[in-house]
Amino acid sequence: MIRKRCVVLYVLLFFCLIAHFAHAHTYRISVLVDTDMALDDTRALAMLLNSDMVDIPLIVTSDGAAAPQAGCENLKTLLKYFEAEETKIAKGRVLGKPAPPWRQWSEDLKWPEPRGVPAKTSAGRPASEEIVNTLESLDEEILYLCLGPLTNLAEAISLSPEIKDKISRLIYYGAHPDNPLPGWNTNRDPDSARFVFDSGLKIYSMSLPEKKLLQFDQSLYKKIEGMDTAAARLVASIHASSIVRKLLSEGHFFVWDEMTVIYLNRPSLFKFVPAARGSNVMCLAAFKNEGVCDTYLKLLGHAADFHLSPRHSVVLKAFPSDLSLFREDVSPYVKKIIEKYGLEEWKACLLTNEFHRHLGIYSLIGAKMGIRAREILEAPFDTLRVTSLAGSSPPPSCMNDGLQVSTGASLGRGSIQISDQKPQPAATFLYKNKKLTLKLKRAWVDKIRGDIKKTLKEFGGLNPEYFSRIRKLSIHYWLALDRQDIFDEVIE
Repeated sequence: MIRKRCVVLYVLLFFCLIAHFAHAHTYRISVLVDTDMALDDTRALAMLLNSDMVDIPLIVTSDGAAAPQAGCENLKTLLKYFEAEETKIAKGRVLGKPAPPWRQWSEDLKWPEPRGVPAKTSAGRPASEEIVNTLESLDEEILYLCLGPLTNLAEAISLSPEIKDKISRLIYYGAHPDNPLPGWNTNRDPDSARFVFDSGLKIYSMSLPEKKLLQFDQSLYKKIEGMDTAAARLVASIHASSIVRKLLSEGHFFVWDEMTVIYLNRPSLFKFVPAARGSNVMCLAAFKNEGVCDTYLKLLGHAADFHLSPRHSVVLKAFPSDLSLFREDVSPYVKKIIEKYGLEEWKACLLTNEFHRHLGIYSLIGAKMGIRAREILEAPFDTLRVTSLAGSSPPPSCMNDGLQVSTGASLGRGSIQISDQKPQPAATFLYKNKKLTLKLKRAWVDKIRGDIKKTLKEFGGLNPEYFSRIRKLSIHYWLALDRQDIFDEVIE
């Protein structure tokens, strides 16, 4: 009976966890990362640093695939690449054990050109002390994500047992030393693993037979290689050396530590069951292969696209992003806009501009509003019912074109209607049992009205000179208007 209650309790906890992360795009969670900086760790960290859902107050390195000092050096390069300037780092102690055979290719990584300025990192205090200091300074609980041996966490708990109260759960790629499949991370330091597993922490443990794992093979690598994003370029680059390419062709690599980050983002893809040895440990039993693969690629894509289902073209092979295809005043901003707001918003704004027949501020706002609605409601394309409050008189009514293009709710489909209320730059969106209202914030309304009024006064009417100036303003607003910040959002 007690066992049954434990199972029920964990099922409830699991679904609470799913709910907790289901709206990860509306807030950020804090994660402390512990890594031995193997290739799979670097892939996992690229996903994590590329995502829009986490704050990382500290990353510590352990003695595993890479030595702690070499791991710190590679970590500095990784943080520099992702412009993670405020992230602290610390190195763990050397275990005094023989290096694994894969240490050379774990440490000698082929990096792409770094972006930005060097990250403000420090590696002065030992990892265990830095963990204690970081956790004691926090007001709220934190997730502990361990991608390597549990050496650092075991030592930190030994130094200050009270820090366990600051760790909401440990997500670990490995299992208890007595498990038939403890995993390499556990075998590297079994004493520390035993100590942590027996400490009473809530642990989500990941360890499956190799035959059940997703392979990091040539097919997956080629998909990543074909993605034009910073995270994908980094992952492609660190696998570009001759020795790593040979191992890749031989089927050496699997999706190992990346599973922890994929789980953080899409917990519904994973099934955990309570461990026999204790009520605080949940063990991975299965996962949805296709969903994990899709999420893997999405986490290496544009962060702004993560909560959006992709819009697929009807007659185009691809939506254009080649600079040579764009007019001279737009081409300098193409890559900046895609990098900042993602491909889905780019597609919507691109089509809106062509449909609307000129570059307009309110039509772009409508496109951004529709994308934001799909993002918040996690609604696939063509599934929303929309009521526009923008009226039927330009310029506010130009929003209606952007709303149709970005959501698929069109007049032809009968899934959008125009309210006869007093016009305002707002719309309501219905999806399943949820209603969302988005309204352009007052400060932006006043600024845009001021710019349009000034342009009308300067050029005396809706003449070619007026539309030329509006085009320049629209390009400016296209880049300046961040859909996550410009709307008042009410969900019912």
